Amino acid sequence: MLNVYTDRKFIEKHPKGEKFPLVYALLFDERNEFPEVKNYYQLVDSIDEAAIAFLPFSWNYYLNENLQVEAERFIDECHAKDLKVLTYISGDQGVMPTNKEVYVFRNSGYKSKKLPNQISFPAFFKDPLEHYIEKENHQVRVKAEKPVIGFVGQATPNLLKAAKDIGLIIYRNLKFYLGKTRLEPQQWFAAPFMRYKYLKRLEKNSNIKTNIIYRERYRAGVRKNRSVDKTTYEFYENMNDSDYIFNLRGAGNFSVRFYQTLAMGRIPVLIDTDCLLPLEGIIDWTKHCIRIPQGKEHEMEARLLEFHQNLTQAAFEEIQQTNRKLWEEYLTLTSFFARIHDLIKKDKL
Repeated sequence: MLNVYTDRKFIEKHPKGEKFPLVYALLFDERNEFPEVKNYYQLVDSIDEAAIAFLPFSWNYYLNENLQVEAERFIDECHAKDLKVLTYISGDQGVMPTNKEVYVFRNSGYKSKKLPNQISFPAFFKDPLEHYIEKENHQVRVKAEKPVIGFVGQATPNLLKAAKDIGLIIYRNLKFYLGKTRLEPQQWFAAPFMRYKYLKRLEKNSNIKTNIIYRERYRAGVRKNRSVDKTTYEFYENMNDSDYIFNLRGAGNFSVRFYQTLAMGRIPVLIDTDCLLPLEGIIDWTKHCIRIPQGKEHEMEARLLEFHQNLTQAAFEEIQQTNRKLWEEYLTLTSFFARIHDLIKKDKL
């Protein structure tokens, strides 16, 4: 178990701040959703008893509230005691952290621009097999001659929306270079338009069976009670009825759907837009997904068909079971930070 130090006084002063996920699990887990986290981490009140420190809130929060001085004071305090400091960046665009030596966890970002101490971590969500799909209705799929690829989400040929999406990115990037925002610059990318383009290509291939539901808006425009809305059930039912799931980034350079696919024991087809995947030194991602490199998107259909045709029935079943197991053992909040615990213990973070 690791003794963890964080700035509890700062948390008390700013109770609505966006919390580091592990800090949330240790201090605010009122529903007892993450009890096993405490098998790996224990919060201590004294910095002298700690093995490591966590900045309690996201960098976004400190910068947006003009509290960077407070964050850096905490970092200096920890460094004076030779403690490593783990920090967190949230959101699609992200922000640049301090120049001080810290470890930075984030979902989004570009592999080619990865900071030396940047750590990619997965999106966290409720287990779909406990909340959305009855376990008896979730079966390992039998391999058919044609691969079945599914998708539910925002994908539209609307050129006006595509132009608007790119215009907003250009506007935000310009604001960054003019010093008017701290949000990092992004590649020009109209995600809904590009999804539509790739999905239509899949539909045109007679050797591939598609299972696609197009949405004009994110989550079909649902804003409240998303976790219990029918669109969420449709989303997971679509995965349940598919072998493979198409994955392409959204506003940020990452895909929550990628991890949801693994949780459902299905096989992601990832259009890799310079993505960072978690624990790349530990997980051999080539065994769990079809990863289409940037610049090779034209090979998507051929790569999917080749992958599917080369699998025996036994191998097809095994990858489904292995993907679900991977999510359970490496990519939930508890299991991911258990792996981080092990890396810290071995001084390999």
